[in-house]
Amino acid sequence: MMDAQEHKRNNDKKTPSGTQLLSGKQIQSVQRAIDILNCFNLTNTELTLGQISTRLGLNKGTVHGILNTLHMNGYISQNSSGEYLLGAELFNKASLASDTKRSILIDRSHNYMQNLSDYFQGNCTLFRIDELYLQLIHSTEPHNSTFVVRRANSNMPLYCSASGKLVLAHLRERPLNIYLKDAPFPAYTAATRTTVEALQNEFQKIRAEGFSYENGELFEGVGALSVPIYSSKDNHLFATLSLTGMSVTIARRKKEIYSKLAEVARRLQQTIDF
Repeated sequence: MMDAQEHKRNNDKKTPSGTQLLSGKQIQSVQRAIDILNCFNLTNTELTLGQISTRLGLNKGTVHGILNTLHMNGYISQNSSGEYLLGAELFNKASLASDTKRSILIDRSHNYMQNLSDYFQGNCTLFRIDELYLQLIHSTEPHNSTFVVRRANSNMPLYCSASGKLVLAHLRERPLNIYLKDAPFPAYTAATRTTVEALQNEFQKIRAEGFSYENGELFEGVGALSVPIYSSKDNHLFATLSLTGMSVTIARRKKEIYSKLAEVARRLQQTIDF
């Protein structure tokens, strides 16, 4: 059993920045408010007082008091039938949380990415995955380079870009088939794969090798290699990390580029709890 002095020492631990680590006492009323908010999900968007009370095993008076406080602060709302639903203030906080995640990703990844850019003399790019959308988080360019490809953006077509093909290769069968129904796709270069058969073969190769390779499919003479970053919570595809440069360079050093990118992806996955 932990004695009082040991408990105090643990509570007095500091992080490298000097801030106190969160541990110890839990505030019951705050936890109950969080439990109430957690009652709402995609299948339970509107709940009555009785339903919430039953789910949490709390009396209606206690639940009503907490709901009233949350309602006064915009975290809970009510419809015309008196049922409760999440309030608009949570949307504002969700937007803020998204910005925080972006800042954390940039902070944790920048040095790794800059080192990769300088080492391989190419652009290193981090994309966050949002369904079938690539959200550009961060991009680095090599110092003192004579060849810089400034093409990283969130509007690149998925079927002919390294990160985009990686996303498609991770889709389940039904959403992938929905995406592929628009094939054949426009060809950007002679190397662009535009048919369902060609793309399905490419996706199968990506799944087997663990990375996606782009060789002049979007821009002639430009190549890229992309690796996945998985969520540490549920192991779904969370982001992609890619290196873009001259096609001949990417092709010649493909094995080394994959090894370096995969190592950085593993480190980011271990340090970012998303």
